[in-house]
Amino acid sequence: MNLWADPTLWNDLRIVFTIIFFLFLMKWSSEFTGSKAIGVILAAIISYLTFYKHFELLIIILILFFAYPFFSAVAEGLSGK
Repeated sequence: MNLWADPTLWNDLRIVFTIIFFLFLMKWSSEFTGSKAIGVILAAIISYLTFYKHFELLIIILILFFAYPFFSAVAEGLSGK
């Protein structure tokens, strides 16, 4: 059996990524709104709509998040700073 074709692996990864981003969104939305309860509700709505309805957005966000430090260092190196 091919590990990359295993559907349970991708479902488990989806759940893990959703939990990680939910916690990040919960912290951000709680600070943004000033209320922990409203922050949790807002994070849950954003997590559900973004990560379960449009999983491709999560992959794009992850790529940009991890690629930003690399490309910013390359841009600084090319600019001569």
